[in-house]
Amino acid sequence: MIRTTIFLPKELHASLRHLAIERACSMANLLREAAERLYEEDLADLKVARKAWATHSKVAETAIPAREYFSKRKKSV
Repeated sequence: MIRTTIFLPKELHASLRHLAIERACSMANLLREAAERLYEEDLADLKVARKAWATHSKVAETAIPAREYFSKRKKSV
């Protein structure tokens, strides 16, 4: 593992410290878990975006700009 330093606002540090105590784990473990979850969520979002882009690329001639889509959608409501 690699050691790193982060700076936290006092209130966040205190809240995380209390949470770590409640969960009977170290703050380091708590922060590692949070970082891993955030990374996994971002990876999942990227996979969805790549799939959407692949679909868009196949039917690009029928695609319209987002602003045009939302404008049409707003008018129909």
